[in-house]
Amino acid sequence: MNLLSEVESKSFRTFIFFTFVVLIILGFIVSILSSKYRVSIINYDSELNLNYEGLEGIENLSIWLVSDNNFEKFYIDNQNVENLEISKQLPNIIDIDINLYQKIILYTDFRDSSPEQRVLYKNLYTDDAISEKHIAHLVITNGPIDDGFFNEIVSFILTIEKYEVDLSEVSMTFDGSVIVINYFDTIIDAGKAVDLSRKGSVVGYILEKAECKGRVTILDSTDADIETLFNCKI
Repeated sequence: MNLLSEVESKSFRTFIFFTFVVLIILGFIVSILSSKYRVSIINYDSELNLNYEGLEGIENLSIWLVSDNNFEKFYIDNQNVENLEISKQLPNIIDIDINLYQKIILYTDFRDSSPEQRVLYKNLYTDDAISEKHIAHLVITNGPIDDGFFNEIVSFILTIEKYEVDLSEVSMTFDGSVIVINYFDTIIDAGKAVDLSRKGSVVGYILEKAECKGRVTILDSTDADIETLFNCKI
């Protein structure tokens, strides 16, 4: 008799659990289909000079189904966007924080017949420059440039920004052979546009110390240490 009661009790608990799960699933399905939980308000920063058409695809979509996968078109249209932070306010509001890739440098390529200023992003995407007074400047006067040139430039800037250096005062010139860096009263010949991450550590240190008003030459080397020649004014 006790065994039968135990079996009945277990069966009842199983039934209750199964019923509870079914009710949750049904409730979720109903909420997905409900017009109450359809996206009708999308909040985002509209002052970023982006193509926002890709955000319209979630309008009238169930708020429960909205995820980063819904914004593939937006990412394609705006290659300077690194990611979107999506938050939901039930029942019908989506808040989107748009995070852009870091702007690395403003550059002008005088090899072009009609040179224009462009901005290089951390992911190597380039775009027309609007107002970029807070980043370093690069002028390309001659070529050719290697395929990995802009990768090297990104590595260089990311390295020197770790130091107390005003990037807006950093100007660089590439003549197709070597890079020259100007920062207030300091001129640095950085040599070829290779190994710029390691060279950036040397440049960042020199510029942060601000002890050399003159010319510094960095010698290209495959050794662990980078040799520099100083010609500083006292």
